[in-house]
Amino acid sequence: MPSVLGVLERRERVALARAEELRAELERVQAAVVEAEEAVRRAVIAREETVAALAEAAGEAGASSAAVDAPAVGVAGPRVEVPLWREGSGIEVLPPDCARIVALVREDAAGGGQGVRARKMREHLGWPASDAKEQAARFRAKRLVERGWLSEGRPGLFRPRAA
Repeated sequence: MPSVLGVLERRERVALARAEELRAELERVQAAVVEAEEAVRRAVIAREETVAALAEAAGEAGASSAAVDAPAVGVAGPRVEVPLWREGSGIEVLPPDCARIVALVREDAAGGGQGVRARKMREHLGWPASDAKEQAARFRAKRLVERGWLSEGRPGLFRPRAA
């Protein structure tokens, strides 16, 4: 009959081996996340460069820039191009829904709020209650974060951009 200490030592070895396996798996997953984030970054840069090149080509050809900026329709609604925030930029340069989201978030912060969630944005925009419309509002808010117009302190809680 094995001793109690022997059983406990065996359990300890098994637990240590499992912890080491999980650490190795965690490192593999973290590396995959870094690789995926890099792919996203490259895709965003490629899209931005393509849009800029098309706008430049359209300008040289004398075409209106409206053809370049026409939104592509997706599952969540039309794609909106959000310009990068620059010092002195006002919300008037934003697409209407995005400008309304930024105004709502600023209004919330001015009133001492802790931030705005996508559901409140969807309601403010007058969109029907559905998961898809809430996701569309969240997507726009995240795009505004990416472009420097808003910040996301806690996941899903949007605040004005940090000064």
